[in-house]
Amino acid sequence: MNAVEHIVECYFRYCKECFTITDLKIKSGNNRQVDLLAYNLKTSKQYHIESSVTHSKNWWHSTEDLHEIFNKKFRGLPPKREGKKTDYVKGKEYFDSILQAYQRIGFAPSKINRIFVTWAVKDDVALRKFLVSYKKQYGFRVDVLSFRDQILPELRKAILTSNYDDEVLRTLSLLKQCDLQTSDLTTPP
Repeated sequence: MNAVEHIVECYFRYCKECFTITDLKIKSGNNRQVDLLAYNLKTSKQYHIESSVTHSKNWWHSTEDLHEIFNKKFRGLPPKREGKKTDYVKGKEYFDSILQAYQRIGFAPSKINRIFVTWAVKDDVALRKFLVSYKKQYGFRVDVLSFRDQILPELRKAILTSNYDDEVLRTLSLLKQCDLQTSDLTTPP
């Protein structure tokens, strides 16, 4: 789990009050795993979350990028790569294996809320149209969350100044304490 995935996992644990499973391996998958599965006991919502975050505007995902990413992450299609041993050339797909991974842990594939996390989106109007089209084409919905505009602000708000054992949460709590202590430098300690 990389830093972004860890922060996203913390968001679903603390802000969405979910139990989480990270890096669930896909059986018979070539470098395949689900970034994050989350379950909320109160609402019975089940989530499959994938993340791809870069903060440089040059690399923000277009709807064309998202189509390929969704196909790979949620439908189990291999990326287009040439070479005799690639999954693409072999015609190997992992959708059934992804569904089986859900079932292995007790999730119902028909109830999965698929979420893709990215830094921000280039064009919100185009994104909404694309998401509607994608659902019509493949029969399931994917929601997009902004790491910058939703996840970080909501997680920072939820985290207090407590001493958390989790290093991401502890870092956020230290930043919150720093903000509190330095907001008014004229006040003596």
